[in-house]
This record gives sequence, structure tokens and C-alpha cells, in this order.
Amino acid sequence: ILLFAALVAGPAWLAALAGGTVGACVSVWVILRLTSAAIRPSPLPRHRLRDDELPRYTILCALYREAAVVDALLAALRSLDYPRARLAIKLILEEDDPETLAAVRAAPHDPAVEVILVPPRGPRTKPKALAMALPFASGDLVVVYDAEDRPGAGQLREAAETFAAGEERLGCLQAPLAIVNERDGWLARFFTAEYDALFRVLLPAFAGAGLPLPLGGTSNHFRRAALDQSLGWDPYNVTEDADLGFRLARFGWRTGTITTPTREEAPPTFRGWFGQ
Repeated sequence: ILLFAALVAGPAWLAALAGGTVGACVSVWVILRLTSAAIRPSPLPRHRLRDDELPRYTILCALYREAAVVDALLAALRSLDYPRARLAIKLILEEDDPETLAAVRAAPHDPAVEVILVPPRGPRTKPKALAMALPFASGDLVVVYDAEDRPGAGQLREAAETFAAGEERLGCLQAPLAIVNERDGWLARFFTAEYDALFRVLLPAFAGAGLPLPLGGTSNHFRRAALDQSLGWDPYNVTEDADLGFRLARFGWRTGTITTPTREEAPPTFRGWFGQ
């Protein structure tokens, strides 16, 4: 936009300045990506824990008009390799979404699952739902999933054992997101390439260099103390994941990456992508 405005309305020096600025930004980004691709950071160490040594974990999952995927989501969460007695699942629903609430209530009873209803006032955003549910999280560790997520069975255990082996200021771990429908058209293939570049290359390199991470919107694992000190999610910020990643760094918390992926489907149509 800046370059176009300079070319249309500005003098030649302004166009040159705008073009040079844009070119410099693109060059820096290309260099950053190439450097990240050349770096092969070692996985963070893990301290193996018995089931009775594992910390309490709370899963936060915000749903809105997601009745169609409730059963698949709950099945994926039931398949997690983590003791049920140490797991709390908070499904965060809007009060004016009776279809999703009905789907949750129709699912087989699971004592680990609790529904938290969010009043339809203020911003209708995912970070608002997460912020309202955080006081109900009883676990030492907290993870955020989306309704369409299918986390790998060992992801919670890997995160818990990585936290156990890590330094005290390791406050967050980002799991990689993996697209499973990459054959559903060119748009899904672009999603696959973007996700692989971000979660397999860029973020591990950033973490290995001790840099802040622009977190993905899901599969973020937190120490509860890190969330509390960094003030959790901003209800008015629709890029709450990146915002929180940099706020964690501001408060002195380090972010790392783990390897067990969360499977997702990319939107196969332009309309679905645009809505997302």
C-alpha cells in the first residue's frame, strides 16, 4: 500500500524510499527463513515421568457453532496418553449457541469434561473465551486446542516431560500443526507448505536462538504461573497468540517447541480460507 501510494501521488524520491523499505523488509524475511532452514536445533530434553508423577493438566477448547465436530474432538481428547485422573477438559461455549451445547450434552459422559458458558457480551472472540475460562483451570499445565484439532496421543506427555526437564523459566511449548488434507487442492497444498515452514523450521530455530515466538493459535502448552504473570489472553486482540508469545518474553519466560504434532484440516476452498 505504501509503495502504491508513493508511485501514484508522491515524488520520485518518495517512491524510491518506499520501494527500498519494502525491498529491505522482504530481504530480511528471506534471509531469516534461509538462516532458519540451515539451523537444526536439537530437541529439548525430556525427563521421563511415571503416571503418578505427571502434573495436572487442563485443556481449554473454545467452540462456537461447532456442533458437527464435537464427537470427533472428544474422541481425540479421549485418546490422549495421559492419566484421566490428572486431566481436566474445559469446553468453552457461548450461551447463545444451543446447537453446540446440545451436541456436547448428547456425547457419552466423561467426568473429565466440564462445560463453561460465556455470556454473549463484549467482544465475541476466542481470547475472550479463554480469558474467562482460565480461572477455572486447576492444572499446573494448561494447553489450548481448537475444535478441529486432533492432537497426537503422546503430546501432553511429551510437553509435561519437557517442562520437567527444562529450566524454571521455560513457560511455554509450541507443538507443530500438521495438515492432513494436503491433496484437497492447491489451497490446501499452500497451507501445508506454510505450516511446515512455520512449525518445522522457523519456530524451532527461533526457540533455539532464545527469541520470542509468535505462537500458533492452538497447541500452546503453558505453565500456569507463566500465564498468570503475563496476564493471559487479551480479549480484544484477534492475534492473541502472537501477542501472548511476545508478552511471555517481556516477562522473562522462555518458549520452546516439541515434536508431537496436532493434525488439522486446511480449508479446501477460497471462501473457507477467507473466513478463517
